[in-house]
Amino acid sequence: MFSFRRAGSLIAATTTSAVVLAGVPFAGAAEADQVKISVANITDFHGRLEANVQTDKKTGKADPKKSEMGAANVAGIMNYLRGQNPNTIVTSSGDNQGGSAFISAISEDKYTMAFLNAIGIAGSAVGNHEFDKGYSDLKDRIVPGTNNKQLGANVFLADKKTRELKPYEIVEVDGVKVALVGTTSNLTVSKSSPAHVEGLVFTDSADQVNKEAERLKKSGEADVVIALIHDPAAESAAKVDRKYVDFVFGGDSHIRDLDQAARPFYAQSYEYGKVVTDIDFTYDKQTREIVDLKAKQFDIQDVEELGIEPDAQVADIVRQAKAESDVLGQEVVATLNADFKRGSNPGAAPGTNRGTESTANNMIAQSAVAALANFLDQKIDFGIMNAGGVRDDLEAGEVTYKQAFSVQPFGNNIAVATVSGAAIKEMLENQWQTDEQAAASGRPRLDLGLSDNVSYTYNPDAPRGERILSITIDGEEVDPDKDYTVAGSTFLFDGGDNFLDKSKFRDRNDVGYNDLQAFIDYLKSGKAEVRKGQKDVGVVLPEGGLKAGAKNEIQLTSLSYSSEGEPQAKTVTVKIGDTTVTADVDNAVTDADKGYGEQGRATVTIELPEDVYKDENLVITTDAGTEISMPVEIEGGKERPANQGGGTSSEISTGAAVVLGILSLVGLGSILAIVFGPQLHAILGPIAHVGNHR
Repeated sequence: MFSFRRAGSLIAATTTSAVVLAGVPFAGAAEADQVKISVANITDFHGRLEANVQTDKKTGKADPKKSEMGAANVAGIMNYLRGQNPNTIVTSSGDNQGGSAFISAISEDKYTMAFLNAIGIAGSAVGNHEFDKGYSDLKDRIVPGTNNKQLGANVFLADKKTRELKPYEIVEVDGVKVALVGTTSNLTVSKSSPAHVEGLVFTDSADQVNKEAERLKKSGEADVVIALIHDPAAESAAKVDRKYVDFVFGGDSHIRDLDQAARPFYAQSYEYGKVVTDIDFTYDKQTREIVDLKAKQFDIQDVEELGIEPDAQVADIVRQAKAESDVLGQEVVATLNADFKRGSNPGAAPGTNRGTESTANNMIAQSAVAALANFLDQKIDFGIMNAGGVRDDLEAGEVTYKQAFSVQPFGNNIAVATVSGAAIKEMLENQWQTDEQAAASGRPRLDLGLSDNVSYTYNPDAPRGERILSITIDGEEVDPDKDYTVAGSTFLFDGGDNFLDKSKFRDRNDVGYNDLQAFIDYLKSGKAEVRKGQKDVGVVLPEGGLKAGAKNEIQLTSLSYSSEGEPQAKTVTVKIGDTTVTADVDNAVTDADKGYGEQGRATVTIELPEDVYKDENLVITTDAGTEISMPVEIEGGKERPANQGGGTSSEISTGAAVVLGILSLVGLGSILAIVFGPQLHAILGPIAHVGNHR
């Protein structure tokens, strides 16, 4: 329980500079009964062993928001704190490993565990990522690998009574017993593969902290209780009992936070080794109260300004990790039967054009939905990927870890979210940049890679925001009022590249699945294949629309990929109703193709009969594998009989199934199929196949 007078005002915790909060010692306390204790904290380290310092372009100084200090500098801060106060307790709020950088992930985070042991972690909350390889792995490898310092007070077996993880750790400092109570996130079930947490029950983290804290203080086992909660600090602090909980260190949400004014005091140490939070307090053994408090958050600027030296032992651990990752990085993870290229501008190398469809971008979008669906054991409607996030090509043959890393080097996670059909259209419309965006980036269009089950048509001549003509997922037209689940990079879900405002990605579930690991898992599955056809085709209909009983000229673009070695269409076929026309594809490129995805053009003239229905599907196919269908209206066409429906694949296929079902029920199906096979096909064929296009 706090009992001190504060001097000064709270400095906002959101500033990038270190924050110092000071109190005034309790006036009547005997100095001999006072023990000064320091508690240092990190959270969501995720195996970021190497330093990655980013400079602010305006100030020329290291940017604390972006700079990862690296394990050796984090250890150096711990050394500095111990130099200031030998009574320093080192803690973590979880997710020390899992979703890790390549240097750590490749060796199953063993060097991250060595780092934690080297800095003397007294207690660490179990984060949701500690369950990434299953509960058995946590118990049998991670717990002993970190000297049994993993704390999971809210993790129970199915009986809701038995715990196998330690709920707390008692650290005695000069006669003062400090209890570290650790809990995993309340969202661990939804952030983990169901198989990895099977047989476990997770109680509310704050409630469990309250139960443990009350018991520990009433029994005399603890004088001070510090909660290490792998949930957001502010949210958790509002739920814990201030009578028994003295401090809260949060995690999971990857933010920097610090608030002394709250009761209890809470802090959150950001992510990836960017921040170390230190609280210094004085405990009076006579009054059994905390009588003074100082708090400071250290970042890369403090390391530079204070001249903090990296820890030599930890620096050596990092060197070992780097050497081993370089060797293990040569391990083959998959063998590909085709090249996967990025988009290219005319006459330029792959990667020069982010505005055109590419086999690499599409494949990684497919990997996101496939890997995450497998990880979570749930259906996900489609996947997305930004072209700028694909940083290298893959050639046919063996692929190593290091090569996979060169393709996906940013260390984002893939997540799943919900979007409306209307938001999907908006997302695709936003591929074409505003004039301001294009001027700033030099890129008039940013292509959005899509999983193999998604196709769309667009009018390249229409104004921005009005280009998308049709969208299908699994062959069905996207309903603007329906919700769909999408897998993709957290970069995109945060609004990256301006495809869609992050507020429109609803019910987001970031399971902490590293994008590189997801990519590698997909490659290992052996399912990586080139999407032969285009996901999108540009369609310009005649001015005034299609007309019955007349010749109609249709301009088509984006029928071929842009990079050498990617599939190229030679012919395109257009079908409307019973009329089919085939034309040659011109794959010549011009300067107009720079920054766009219009390569592969064709002009198709199709003469529609007077008795064509007014509502039809325009079906586009190429010899390279493109299959795209869009609904069209035909001026002067006849009304479709009500019993035929509108011509969607699902409706028509269902109608055919009903007819066959009726025949089978009366025992005629097999007989008619044998005796009148050709005739039956002639009757049912049009019903079964009209409009059944993807």
